[in-house]
Amino acid sequence: MKKINKSLPPNKLTHFEGQNPNGKWKDFYYYNAGADYNETKDLIFADQGELCAYCETSLKNHTPNKKRIEHYHSKSDKGTPGINWALDWNNVIGVCLGGSDPDPDQEPDIKERHSLPINLSCDAYKAHLENKKKLPKQCEGYVLDPLDIVAKPVLFDFDKASGELKVNSSTCVNYRPSSNNFDTVDELVINTIDVFNLNCERLKSIRLKVFHDYERTIKLARNNNNPQIKSQLAKVWFNKKWPSFFTTRRIILGDHAEQYLKTLQYNG
Repeated sequence: MKKINKSLPPNKLTHFEGQNPNGKWKDFYYYNAGADYNETKDLIFADQGELCAYCETSLKNHTPNKKRIEHYHSKSDKGTPGINWALDWNNVIGVCLGGSDPDPDQEPDIKERHSLPINLSCDAYKAHLENKKKLPKQCEGYVLDPLDIVAKPVLFDFDKASGELKVNSSTCVNYRPSSNNFDTVDELVINTIDVFNLNCERLKSIRLKVFHDYERTIKLARNNNNPQIKSQLAKVWFNKKWPSFFTTRRIILGDHAEQYLKTLQYNG
């Protein structure tokens, strides 16, 4: 999960909310024959560099039905005076399908290898927990908010052997989230990983592929006496907004990534 900076309003959603303060999400979805919804969806994903807000899968080449809008705070919650969570611009983010609709053409045996719900992720797994009453609709303080987390330093670490995301305790110690229902930030980060199931086998295997591809590139560069390869990779990976599994790549490259992102004045 990386920091997201959303475009400043006004936009089609905020205009609709202004005209329909008590409106429902489905009202906006069907309004103007869906044109305003589609424009808003495009804007949300453009803000995020076409990455899923949670797992950071790239959705650049995905059809619209493979991308969806997630309400960070459950849109069905009616208990906050003055806030309509269904239409709040700062409550909507773009996500992948979280393994709920695998593409059989790409991975014909995915159902056998990646059974559900244990390999659901992102909002699909979060919804699973909400339905099981294991996560409250008011999720603030239980999981990180990608609009609230810091752009640097990285709050996560990466296990190169297993592909797991882990907590980076050394960076978390100085982070002060807007809301935290745990005793430590470490626990908040760990629970975020668990709630979005970011360490399901499906995602771990993809992260390991990213790392193994990196290792092969480094080995080839070493054989070709290219000591600049890590700096070059940083430019290749991060010169466009943004590569898949941004955080994993950032951790793998370490200081080389941080130095390049600094030249971009990266802030999410």
